Amino acid sequence: MKTRQLIQNSGITFLVICLIIALSGCDKNFLTENPKDRVSSGIFWKTEKDATGALMGVYRGNKWNGWWNSFNGWNIVGVLFSADWTDVGSNKESGSGYPAGGIISTSTQVSDMWSYNYMIISRANNFLENIGNVNMDETRRSEMIAEVRFLRAYSYFWLSQLYGNVPLITKVLTFEEANSVTQSPQDSVVDFAINELTEAADDLPVQRPPEENGRIEKGAALALKGRLLMASHKWSEAAETYKKIIDLNRYSIDSRFKELFEESGDNSNEIIFARKYTQGSEFGEPITQQDAPPGWYGGYTQLTFYQSFVDMFLMTDGKPIDQSTLYDPKHPFDNRDPRLYATVLLPDYSVVNGRIYRGSPDSTTQTGPGVTGYGFNKFWDHNYAGNKNEYGGDYPLLRYAEVLLSYLESEVESGNPISQSLLDETINKVRGRASVAMPPVSETNPDKLMEIIMRERAVEFACEGGIRYWDLVRWKKASEALNRDFYGMKITDDPANYTGKYKIDDEGHIFIRSKKTFHDYNYLWPIPQSDLDVNHNLKQNSGY
Repeated sequence: MKTRQLIQNSGITFLVICLIIALSGCDKNFLTENPKDRVSSGIFWKTEKDATGALMGVYRGNKWNGWWNSFNGWNIVGVLFSADWTDVGSNKESGSGYPAGGIISTSTQVSDMWSYNYMIISRANNFLENIGNVNMDETRRSEMIAEVRFLRAYSYFWLSQLYGNVPLITKVLTFEEANSVTQSPQDSVVDFAINELTEAADDLPVQRPPEENGRIEKGAALALKGRLLMASHKWSEAAETYKKIIDLNRYSIDSRFKELFEESGDNSNEIIFARKYTQGSEFGEPITQQDAPPGWYGGYTQLTFYQSFVDMFLMTDGKPIDQSTLYDPKHPFDNRDPRLYATVLLPDYSVVNGRIYRGSPDSTTQTGPGVTGYGFNKFWDHNYAGNKNEYGGDYPLLRYAEVLLSYLESEVESGNPISQSLLDETINKVRGRASVAMPPVSETNPDKLMEIIMRERAVEFACEGGIRYWDLVRWKKASEALNRDFYGMKITDDPANYTGKYKIDDEGHIFIRSKKTFHDYNYLWPIPQSDLDVNHNLKQNSGY
């Protein structure tokens, strides 16, 4: 009974579960085959096929206990939660996204993020402890080790940045060890991850052959290292790291934008690292085609966007709506950055498969808390006719656009002079893709340029892998961005005489929710209460 309780309650206890790792055959479907059974480690870890099966198990994580569908930093659920935890949008079931009472130690998202990532770390540690027993080519062994070190570092990125001081586990633990571990300082965990990524990059190929699409490359290790360096405000090192990726000449900005987030974009040279999904199988995903799209088109309207997010998109002359002569309040969606149309379904304006989108909660069945009237479009494949619960489009976790914008930000924060050539090689490549074609940036004043970069990242990376959340945290703007009222679409031009059932502001926009309750201490999440209850060596973060 005690052992069962420990398994149920302690996230780190999962570190000991993977002493026997998942196994499967080795074929070209490296990332899409699920382990079919489990075997004793006494007869495993003999051949390269065993090593490949175990490596695949680390990539895939685990689907049991609902974790395939939880907010953990690895998967498509980030479309919903990485928006709802920021100033981008609202989850219709607001309590299942950003907690109504704020970030608390009993939140499902807080505990899922912790547990899932320690499970990945467990699998990685088991792999690294046993790969030396396999009779295989040394170059391939070194490459596999580098892949697993990246995957472990990716989990430590999320853990260290969200929780601060966390247990730094580098070996498989017994039950007793798992329930008595202590926390390492955040800086130590970050330094460990950066070192892992630095060494892993040396053993990873610059580019994979087509049959290995989705496996980690050198650029992925460097891009994640850059994120960690930026989070630590090590700007010069971050800039140097991002420049190494650029100099690989491996990646490029795709001329497309919306298609990047659909199945047709899976093989784009802009995608550095992505969560793989397989159409028409148990490894498809339901979020982008069923859960998030509007009920107007048969979806569940799970994610809708705030008015303030829509207002971030510039006019086609490159100016904000409050500065551009192109902006017409009576026709607010005309002449906007094309990424607005690719990201948001605009009420009485956007057309999908010949049908205009009616977003107003007053005129559709899209009712419920958090419904703003601005519908989900990014990642929704309008041409997909298969099972909506088994879509195969991948979920980008690292893109080359992030590398270019992060390189520019790191150069600005380093205090280096900004030249037009640097702008042209970074932000203007992102804005200049053929499907976007926004005016180039020429601003070199550091303060003004940072404002431009902040806006650019908001509209470019919406719903992608928590990037907006990390940006707000890195800039120390989360308190400002989240502690305010949020509104949706304008539902009346005569707010003084509006008699509908919704609360509105003075301009007629529907009221969605008040502040998301982000305190200064929320820059670090709480340690999950379930783990504190089991392991009394763990210390809660201040404020909780």
